Amino acid sequence: MAVIGTLLALLVFFALFGIFLTQYVPLWMTDNEAQFTAQAGTSFAQLKSFVDSQYLLGGPSVYGTSFTLSSQGVPLIAQPTQGSLVFTPTACPGGFYAHGIKGAKVSNYGQPVNSTFCDFENITLSSGPGGSGYFSDHAATGILQMTLPNRYYSGQTYYFEDDAVIQSQGGAYELVAIAPPFNVTTVAGNTSLTTSFLQVTGNASTIVAQGTQQVFSHLKFSQTLQSVGRIVNGAVAPHSLNATFEIGTPNPCAWQNFLESMMNTSGLGRPNLHPTYGTPSYNWTIPGTANVSVPAPSPFCSSAAGFTTIIALNLNSVNFATVFYAGVQLTLGLGGT
Repeated sequence: MAVIGTLLALLVFFALFGIFLTQYVPLWMTDNEAQFTAQAGTSFAQLKSFVDSQYLLGGPSVYGTSFTLSSQGVPLIAQPTQGSLVFTPTACPGGFYAHGIKGAKVSNYGQPVNSTFCDFENITLSSGPGGSGYFSDHAATGILQMTLPNRYYSGQTYYFEDDAVIQSQGGAYELVAIAPPFNVTTVAGNTSLTTSFLQVTGNASTIVAQGTQQVFSHLKFSQTLQSVGRIVNGAVAPHSLNATFEIGTPNPCAWQNFLESMMNTSGLGRPNLHPTYGTPSYNWTIPGTANVSVPAPSPFCSSAAGFTTIIALNLNSVNFATVFYAGVQLTLGLGGT
């Protein structure tokens, strides 16, 4: 009888333990990974907030942001889910087209020679600060990426690029979680553009570890550029200029949806593929190629994993333009001074 009682007790124990493993542990780990995902999103939001305060408000030249790189586990049962933090520095094979470079022509100046593997940004104003002449700046930029290979909760990847935080679940399932200071408004017939040109630099770094790691942002330079346009050959009204906002990104679906939503609320109406100077309008044409970068309207989005997609937004007859121009170096782990 004692043996039978022991066997029955063991059967009850293993039955309860099986229920614990198959029902309770997944719920426990789902909650742990959801918290891990929320912590990652909060860290990226804090990093962006620190960077913005550095170049907009003159904050401290160095900020440190804590990133938790692993979730909680289930003691003795389930290991924590471990994330990876990667910084990919600026890299554009072949650089950008300019005078003297093979294949360069005036129409493609500022375009990357090899756009497939070039994460970059490009800002162009037909009239620069103080009513000066043509202004254009382009630069390759780095990307901070955190991958969360969740086993129970949905897997996530966060990116800090072009002064925005992107949240992705792979493919077209991505969004601009925290927007850059990009805005286009039309009030009383005046069109205003506000945007940023943030160049992120640093050394290639990868961290896969338990616990918490620091990411330090070092402000290198900052300047605010403003333009109200000028009279061109006396033929058009004053306070009018053309502007181009262009990025090369591995996350085109997030940027496409964000930029289209901003333009839908800008007051400029539908995009005009053949705009007339002097009439407020916009289109999605890549400079130097005349290729349409974003269909208008665009019900679908495709993202070629690992490759760069160019998105170019051209604005005609902008009355006021403000560009927050800045550079930040990111350092992972030690290096806060």
